[in-house]
Amino acid sequence: MTSPIMKTLACAALAAGSTLAAAQQSNVTIFGVLDVGVQRIKNGSKTLNLESIDGLQTSRLGFRGTEQLGGGLSASFHLEGAIGPDTGAGGDWRRRATVSLASKDAGELRLGRDYTPTFWNISRFNAFGTNGVGAASNLVYGFDGASGTAKTVIRSDNSVGYFLPDGLGGVYGQAMVAAGEGSTGRYVGARLGYAGNGLDVALGLSETTNTLAGDKFKVFNLGGSYAVGALKLLGLVHNSKQTTREQKNYVIGAHYNVGSGIIRVSHVNAHSRNTANGEDYTGKLFAVGYVHQLSKRTSLYTTLSKVNNSKTGRFLIPGGSAIALGDDSNGIEAGIYHSF
Repeated sequence: MTSPIMKTLACAALAAGSTLAAAQQSNVTIFGVLDVGVQRIKNGSKTLNLESIDGLQTSRLGFRGTEQLGGGLSASFHLEGAIGPDTGAGGDWRRRATVSLASKDAGELRLGRDYTPTFWNISRFNAFGTNGVGAASNLVYGFDGASGTAKTVIRSDNSVGYFLPDGLGGVYGQAMVAAGEGSTGRYVGARLGYAGNGLDVALGLSETTNTLAGDKFKVFNLGGSYAVGALKLLGLVHNSKQTTREQKNYVIGAHYNVGSGIIRVSHVNAHSRNTANGEDYTGKLFAVGYVHQLSKRTSLYTTLSKVNNSKTGRFLIPGGSAIALGDDSNGIEAGIYHSF
């Protein structure tokens, strides 16, 4: 005969086992994107035809997983690398490699190689994101659209990041610091935004130690979008500065849903100055495109864009030939996007 004490202990053991099993639930997902197309780029008088990649989104392969630890706490990892489906290139995790610990109430602590807070406004509040011949980043990144201006324009190595929890009435945000582990690449940045009732707006700030002399590459941006019915309006003000050089950008654009497709339009203005040598020039990008969604995972797209430079401007659509000062740059592309 089983005593009441033994019954109680047995029930407690079963309950503990069930709780532990529920707390340790985990999942791992394999995901990716393949995006291949064709491009024709004319920079000045030189034209280049090529098979292109990443016109809509960057081709990638990744693994991510989450383990529920109980009490609203979870641990997760994310490994993601770019691939080149036109040549089969790829095989590293340079897009993102992070491990994190998150609480529903306290937010997320994330370590590793990750996107910087100031990058997200460039990507989120542009009609063409940061991909293809119509991307605002062709003029916005760093100076003259060059992401190599600093190591931290898009991502940062050796970073420690914090993300606000959900459930703050639409308020979201993140902060990041990165050691740099050397004389350059030390980063401090943050982003704070609000999303609700069709409105999304965010402010970003950052500072990177970018030279051996300790020069600071500073970024300020403010972006927003507003969706009403089939129409979504987007805008961004972006400023990059280092010592005597400064570039100011503004971007306006729109998405319009038509049946199974999206019409995209964008205008980007860039004004670059260097007080050390008197450089002062501008560039303007105009882009229009269409994305036809065959399913949730597969789309066809096409984009036309044009960059007009002032007499000494040197902005261009990357991928083609170099241009002489003041030359224009034109691009057209069409491609297939598939996610899994």
